[in-house]
Amino acid sequence: MNPRKTGTAMVLAGAATQAVGMLWEAIRRSGASAKSTDLFDLGVAAHALFFAGIAVVVLGAAMMFLGPILYAPGAQPGRRFAQLLAPVVAFAGIAGCASAADRSATPIAVRAANSSGKLAAGAPAASVASPPTTAHVHDHGSIIAGTGVGDSPCEKASVKPASPGEVGDGTGGAASNTDAEGGHGHRGMLKQTPLTTAERKLLITQMQQARSVVAKYPTVAAGEAAGYRQSTVFVPCIGAHYTNMKLVTRFDPAAPSELLFDGTSPDSKIVGLSYLVWHPGGPPEGFAGKNDLFHQHNANGGLCLKGGLVIGGEAMKVSDCEKAGGKKSSKLMADVYMAHAWVAPGWECSWGVFAGECPELGGKLGGTAFDN
Repeated sequence: MNPRKTGTAMVLAGAATQAVGMLWEAIRRSGASAKSTDLFDLGVAAHALFFAGIAVVVLGAAMMFLGPILYAPGAQPGRRFAQLLAPVVAFAGIAGCASAADRSATPIAVRAANSSGKLAAGAPAASVASPPTTAHVHDHGSIIAGTGVGDSPCEKASVKPASPGEVGDGTGGAASNTDAEGGHGHRGMLKQTPLTTAERKLLITQMQQARSVVAKYPTVAAGEAAGYRQSTVFVPCIGAHYTNMKLVTRFDPAAPSELLFDGTSPDSKIVGLSYLVWHPGGPPEGFAGKNDLFHQHNANGGLCLKGGLVIGGEAMKVSDCEKAGGKKSSKLMADVYMAHAWVAPGWECSWGVFAGECPELGGKLGGTAFDN
């Protein structure tokens, strides 16, 4: 065996395998129904093929440079042992890297939205002070009786909640819920859980960070200049959603993945924030305390999405969504959680800073907050 020739052949074969994997991935992503996935998601055949090509190239290069020494004629017993051990070590190392990469994979484009609108996205932002050490159990949702009686601008503009997951205890719209209209609680003011001294101090900092976002992006034009893109029309009770797809993989009060506006024109004003977070295993830690309401949008197959826009809510039938050129996927949204923060001046909503809906936010679907 000539190690150099063998190594060269392996490098060429590996490069060819990588090229096939890249071409396969390009074809896969060009499909209308293709889903974006992380490069290291080895459950995708094209990714696995590309990674295998890299492995073959690495082994080939090692054979080219180390082979002449390792497999030189007249090897002693120690070298014989090294010859047998080298392939085992090489393949074990590659397998370990592949396993680590596959476990760390995360979707690079997680899109989501509520029946009237909410989209999501993905990448980290700056961190904040360490949260309290106590577990953050999201047992929210007790609504104070008599606080949602149908006479607020929100309720008059939208008789039913935009999405079952947005109101009540936050469990509506869970992946197991197949009832388009069921699973949601009642509208109204959220009962507040008292905070500890440590939680209060952290929440003060987090609220300052959240309000700084409002000051930074006062209009749609300012939000778009920073990378936020429209993901819904204006929806009474929750606003028009503009999403930055690079901010979804971690909760950060200073970098919400969504901005909420009172309309969709360049000069429309900000009314609140939405923290859409991809977080497997349950909702993220979120704001200090237990009063932030994270919800999902998975009822009845989830939202109807077409590209980066929400074109139908959870109540829309799958067949109607497909006819409109959209697609539903409760699986896609299974690990996506959202929480609102009504911190914009003039929109300090009376149902609570973390309420799923803002009762003062009326208006007209597809219009503005000030339309009759």
